[in-house]
Amino acid sequence: MNEAGSASWNDSLRMLARRYGYASLLTGSLLVLWWGVEGPYPIQYVSNALYVAMIAIILGLELWIPFTSSWGDIRHVTRADVIYFLLAAPIDALQVLLLVGLLAQTVQYHHYLRVFDVWPRQAPILLQLFLATLLVDLFKYWYHRATHEVPFLWRIHSIHHSLNRLEMLRASYFYPIDIFFTVGTGTLVMLMAGAGHEVIIFHNVFAGITGLLNHSNADLECGFLDVILNSPGHHRAHHSLGLPGSHSNYGSFFNFADRLFGTRYLPEDQRCFDPLGLDSSYRMPATFLAQLAVPLRWGDVATQPDATPQ
Repeated sequence: MNEAGSASWNDSLRMLARRYGYASLLTGSLLVLWWGVEGPYPIQYVSNALYVAMIAIILGLELWIPFTSSWGDIRHVTRADVIYFLLAAPIDALQVLLLVGLLAQTVQYHHYLRVFDVWPRQAPILLQLFLATLLVDLFKYWYHRATHEVPFLWRIHSIHHSLNRLEMLRASYFYPIDIFFTVGTGTLVMLMAGAGHEVIIFHNVFAGITGLLNHSNADLECGFLDVILNSPGHHRAHHSLGLPGSHSNYGSFFNFADRLFGTRYLPEDQRCFDPLGLDSSYRMPATFLAQLAVPLRWGDVATQPDATPQ
């Protein structure tokens, strides 16, 4: 194959990856997790292997088809990026231990945990996942919205919005207690509804994968999925400085709650949005240890102590 033919072949592959990559990765992850529930291996092993594989795939896509070349990829990772990313796993394990392990396993001593014990445990697992995602999305929507509108919660969540570029390794760039509450909210809601252990793991891993995709610098088009999902385009708008981006797209997976409460926003041209990050009134420190002190030293970070995104 000559050089021109090789270039044409590579361009065709890139076009296919851009057009169908997002849907293929979500569908593939869904099928692997389904097999993890129905197959011979424990869902914990399958989900962990899938998560590692998705990290490798998305990192490769960021190198191969970057959405914005100036944002960078794994070659531009900072020490803080790595620390936040590595912290995500133990924080998630902690909330699983506390909520799914200790709390759920002792439920006979506090029946009030299952406030609405109406979960259809005999339904197909994919239907249970769909119901869990709808339910969790509604509660996560209000928690996420509160982190933008309640000044104290914004002190914690602002660290995530200090990012001036989105890359997969920055998907976990959250103040530790913020990511604990974000994931724990969903877990607790599913427990209260009576969902089983496998459904909770299924949902949390699938939600984690969508978070990696939505924060990545991979140029993945969503097409018709933009109508129902809180896709990468929605999330880039959410991280933008200007309105309506900074007060939009609080949903976790679907965008139904944003539509219902009037906060969905997607630019007609998804490549046209304001710069990402915080405005010049914030002086966010760059190191992990300094950021841990941000909620306690808010006066040194924000010129308006009670500020939320405007």
